[in-house]
Amino acid sequence: MGTAPVASTTLATPAPLPRSSQLGKQQFLQLLVAQLKNQDPLKPMDDTQFITQLAQFSTLETLQQIQSTLETSLGAQLLDHAMSLLGRTVTATGADGGTITGTVKGVQLQGGDVLLDLGIATVHLSDVQEVQATNTNGG
Repeated sequence: MGTAPVASTTLATPAPLPRSSQLGKQQFLQLLVAQLKNQDPLKPMDDTQFITQLAQFSTLETLQQIQSTLETSLGAQLLDHAMSLLGRTVTATGADGGTITGTVKGVQLQGGDVLLDLGIATVHLSDVQEVQATNTNGG
């Protein structure tokens, strides 16, 4: 019988990454594990290189947490702004590109979008062009 080869020339193919443009925690760990499993035993990964990759992983995780916090904060601010429009008359661009004017009767949160219910139509908060002042003289 022959001797077993020292290093394999066939590399395992890691699972395909999702079609998103962002590298997530799970994908980063899969790549790191695949790299460690397939390294040449006669030339192991340099400690500096390994530490650099771990630092990059830590930075990625921190940036994802910051992004999540900012998205939550922005969503709360947009929802608060939309709530302040309840009962006010707004003019917005409709889905067909035309102008719609109506009184805000309700606010909806759909995914990351804030929608205003004008009774006759629903418009995106970002499509509002004008907000009319409320009547302050009581009549």
